[in-house]
Amino acid sequence: MLITPSLLHVKTRASRGRQEIAVPLLPVGVGEGFGLDGMTAEQVLARLDAPVMRQGPEEVEWQCIRDDHAAMAEAGEWADLLDALRFADQDRTMASGGHRVAPLISEGIRAALIAAIKRQDLGSAGAELTRFEAVFELHTNDYAAAHLLAQAQIDLGCLKREVATLGQLSRDLVAESAAHFDAAERLLNQFDPIEEMSPLLAATRYLLVRGIEDGSTLCRDWFEDWCDLDPEDATVHATHAVHMLPDWFGSLAQFEKSARKAAAMTEHVTGKAAYAVFHLAARDRLGDMLPSLDLLLFLQGLTDYQTVTGCQHRANTAASLLTEMVRDFKLAGPTAAYQLTKTRAALSEVLWNRLHEVHLDLWTHGADSLAFALAEIFGPALKRGARIMRKGEGLGTRVPRV
Repeated sequence: MLITPSLLHVKTRASRGRQEIAVPLLPVGVGEGFGLDGMTAEQVLARLDAPVMRQGPEEVEWQCIRDDHAAMAEAGEWADLLDALRFADQDRTMASGGHRVAPLISEGIRAALIAAIKRQDLGSAGAELTRFEAVFELHTNDYAAAHLLAQAQIDLGCLKREVATLGQLSRDLVAESAAHFDAAERLLNQFDPIEEMSPLLAATRYLLVRGIEDGSTLCRDWFEDWCDLDPEDATVHATHAVHMLPDWFGSLAQFEKSARKAAAMTEHVTGKAAYAVFHLAARDRLGDMLPSLDLLLFLQGLTDYQTVTGCQHRANTAASLLTEMVRDFKLAGPTAAYQLTKTRAALSEVLWNRLHEVHLDLWTHGADSLAFALAEIFGPALKRGARIMRKGEGLGTRVPRV
């Protein structure tokens, strides 16, 4: 875990001899199919003696990195910021949970711009763009400064295309959006991600595909460049996966082919994880798994995805998703018996061997889906009065002595 000033403050405040307030596990019964056999959700959750957190320490660390560098940007510490950005990028520094540090630093530096974009505040976003133009003018040979300005141009270009309305305003905004992408492309053409050994620069260049004419042609080559520079980074695959869907540059058949190719490209470092990341990204985008999913390959990929970091963030992500899949296959009935057996076995492996603390924000249906997962895997022991606790790197059961 990286210790930043903000994170040190969080750890200090939480370490003054006080117990953290327990997170209440309160099922709300909103998810279809999460009913339990012979026990209530409240009874199951009352037997859980493992740590439960609203938000895991990985996400706290990520936000602290953003906050610290946002504060440095507000203070105008640009030389130090650009040095930190280049070092984290070229070193491939990883924060907890598998997140690369360089993009987090960049997000912190661009925090005011990102906030303006979320508000769809074109005026404030434009002012932030002017600030990054001024920074680049002082550091024209620094690819980190070029990244910040190009990323700001891309962000603003995407915003203007999103808020475009019918009529003259729409045509103006579309033209302005294209101009932002053109400016970003001209800027990035001055630097070569391969020569700079910069995954961050490769990522920024890749995002140009969203607004340039030959994006559909270039996206595959630029993905491979980015992947070659940082094959362990799941963000590479998640970003490309979205653009291989039918609403961008792909089709269902092309998506599946791309997912398998990505897994083959990076199997030497992350196993089949890339295949799972592709389908996770598609599910986040579309709300459901694609019909082309190879279940066994996906389950192996999901295991590899968590193994890469060994972190609880990914263990919770995997457990939550597998719980949703088990629920769906149970609802499907006898026709999904094989899929249910395989997915339940995968969920069992995660709970027994990988997950030992609960990050509740990562569970799609919160305490309801958590209770369902625990009952599915530990149900027989729970009915004998067992309690669930940490055992090794996972969870296990213990029947209290009478």
